[in-house]
Amino acid sequence: MSRQAKDFYEFGNFKIDSVERVLLRAGEPVPLTQKVFDLLLLLVQNRGHVVEKDRLMLDIWPDTCVEDGNLTQNISVLRKVLTDEGHQYIQTVPRRGYRFVGHVREVSDESELIIEEHSVARLVVEEHNGNAPDPSSSPPNTIAPLVPSGKLQGAANWSLARTGLLTGLVLIAAALVVGYFWFSSSLRESSTTPARETQSIAVLPFRVLSTNAGDEFLGLGMTDALISKLSGLKQLTIRPTAAVRKYASSNQDAAVIGQELRVDSVLGGSVQRDGDRIRVTVQLIDAADGRMRWTRAFDEKVTDIFSVEDAISQNLALALAVKLSEGEQTQLIKRATRNPEAYAIYLQGRFNLNKFTEEGTRLARQYFEQAIKQDPDYAQAYAGLAESYAFGEIGLPPGEAFPKARDAATKAIALDEQLGQAHAALAQVAFLWDWDWSAADTQFRRAIELTPGDPEIHHMYAHYLVAMARRDEALGESQRLLELDPLSPASRNHLGWHYLYTRQYDQAIQQYKLVLAIDSNFTEAHRQLSEAYKEMNKLDEAADEMCKRYELMGRGNDAALLKQAYLKSGWNGLWQKRHELLLQRSKEAYVSPSGIACSYAGLRDKTHLLEWLERAYRERDHDLVYAKVDQCWDLVRSEPEFQNLMKKMKLDK
Repeated sequence: MSRQAKDFYEFGNFKIDSVERVLLRAGEPVPLTQKVFDLLLLLVQNRGHVVEKDRLMLDIWPDTCVEDGNLTQNISVLRKVLTDEGHQYIQTVPRRGYRFVGHVREVSDESELIIEEHSVARLVVEEHNGNAPDPSSSPPNTIAPLVPSGKLQGAANWSLARTGLLTGLVLIAAALVVGYFWFSSSLRESSTTPARETQSIAVLPFRVLSTNAGDEFLGLGMTDALISKLSGLKQLTIRPTAAVRKYASSNQDAAVIGQELRVDSVLGGSVQRDGDRIRVTVQLIDAADGRMRWTRAFDEKVTDIFSVEDAISQNLALALAVKLSEGEQTQLIKRATRNPEAYAIYLQGRFNLNKFTEEGTRLARQYFEQAIKQDPDYAQAYAGLAESYAFGEIGLPPGEAFPKARDAATKAIALDEQLGQAHAALAQVAFLWDWDWSAADTQFRRAIELTPGDPEIHHMYAHYLVAMARRDEALGESQRLLELDPLSPASRNHLGWHYLYTRQYDQAIQQYKLVLAIDSNFTEAHRQLSEAYKEMNKLDEAADEMCKRYELMGRGNDAALLKQAYLKSGWNGLWQKRHELLLQRSKEAYVSPSGIACSYAGLRDKTHLLEWLERAYRERDHDLVYAKVDQCWDLVRSEPEFQNLMKKMKLDK
């Protein structure tokens, strides 16, 4: 029998033969059922990472409907079998799944040669004229800040010190990250271990060693800029800013953070300003075993930071020529602006935009506009301005926001055609406002080509593909979104939304339950879960989820009225009460015409449904873009008025 490479896994007193499917303890076979062995092998192969319950259930029992208790029972058996001087190899992650924890070696059969051991040699690079800290003085699994050499001197106003630092630090960190992966890829190519096509990394908010409150934005602002720069590299998978911002003030172990985020490596560091000098450390931590792979320190005069940029950029381009495309090399080393004041103001805009609040978006617009005044040719500032009008909590009527988004994105692309975010904003305008389906598709594709690692672009393109009834392509984009941001309830909820709108209700319900296991207060999951239950005629469950959503929105009195209506008159009574509450609310706040039309659909009132659909068309209600697939309109699809509407929107083909 010919053996495969990597057919043994050793940990503690145990060895797994994955070909013969045997677990050995001190050389003696341990009797296991087939399912228990499969479970152990899957956990060991994903060691250090949480394996979700739903994946375990699907992989171990692919063609069988089983209860959670089956999984729990098999885990219990494994724990008893793997007792090893009190060490517990299987860790429960509440409401999610299980993680195998322990040092594992992978060895071959004949020679016992170690093919892969999760203990990576450390590469340390120090700046020649700097006084970098000794990495061994810090625990190997932490991002160690520099000890202040003197009292930090901050300033309330913008300064070259602060802004030059940020510009240089982004390029420094980008160079180190990509340089590391180039170095490690070279090692992998010379070994017998097949190289992986991509590496995943999380860039944590940099620690700002300053007492100046005005420096608050530095850490996260720099992180966002670095993530944006690296997300254009196809061989790296970067966790988005939204996934890492919660670690801004965390002292949590870097390796644990990496395991939580399901990445191979974690990049972090610190920034210290002392008089006219800037000191920066950048460190890369292996998420599997917590070891520091490399570190670099810079201690420079503030006025020399642009020289540091140039030196790193030139060396990076030379070192990575065989690994990066010409376009990627250009993007990585390109300076968006040479005006430090404009750059600092731009980072303030990014910092506020990433708060994902209406007030944060309003402030972001102001900062982007100020940055443009400082540098009228600053393409990234125009792109940020376009994002603030096209995505998230816009806080403006669509008729005002989308034309402004188009103008800003068009200007950004005129200045720099390579900005993926600007193309994404144009795509969003074409999709939700212009209803120019061909232009939207072209712009979304270009945005993804330029910025493949941005999850929000994949998110919106998936929405577009669902609206166009391109079901398989939409699923691919939805799954890519989840790969890029796996721990976000919103990413998994979007996958549920995909299944809801493609009428795969069982799968939708499964995804919504996973979302609520992560965050039971995620209101959109309750709303959409109610819709899925309704479509499956599970009306008790649908009513319950609807009422939970109202309660979470702070509308407890309305939730009580809905419950009473359901108990008295069933689903029809509940929907009638919901309709009355919706019309009442429309007198106090904006409610989309499509939303009111859908409410009439639930009452099976075709006349009012069609009237409100026509109003939605006149107002260019962006919810109407889903008319081809939305279940709400099934009642009137055969009506001439609806078919005429589809023709006017060019959705009839």
